[in-house]
Amino acid sequence: MSEELKQHILKNGLNLGLILIAITLFTYTGGAELATNYFVSIGSLLLIIIFPIYYTRKLRAHNDGYISFREAFSSCTGILIAAGFLNVFVRILLFNVIDPGFALEMLDAIIEMTVTQMESGGMDEAQIEQAVKVIEEGSDFSAVNMFKGYIFGIIFYTIFGLIVAAITKNDRPEFIED
Repeated sequence: MSEELKQHILKNGLNLGLILIAITLFTYTGGAELATNYFVSIGSLLLIIIFPIYYTRKLRAHNDGYISFREAFSSCTGILIAAGFLNVFVRILLFNVIDPGFALEMLDAIIEMTVTQMESGGMDEAQIEQAVKVIEEGSDFSAVNMFKGYIFGIIFYTIFGLIVAAITKNDRPEFIED
């Protein structure tokens, strides 16, 4: 991997990571309801999709419109892995060291939102109770579980990086001498 590509990944991974951390801290100050808001979640997801694509294409433009599959894959995936690591590190600190009670507030907000949606959808009480039980059992904001989530996220980042690289790559033409 070239030094230029490493710097590109580190710089843009740090930038995306800082943006994600800012969103995390903004939602934290806004409370559990904001942290579980669909618009915030969708906005964050769009950012995670658009940011590495944009900067991978920018790297291609910087290289006179050419980028190999490997460089495009490394750019996209590397940016996401770096940013995700920074964000999960801050989230682990926030939920396990700084304010462990906030994790419980978020769990309550998630349950309340789920119950409201299920009631408006006409679900019966037994189905709602089962869904709440599943949420309570599966919602663990421990450092280990959050880091496991990050590891599983790397799988998504890799698949996404492969797709972006396949679309973005533009190899330099090889000249054949007579």
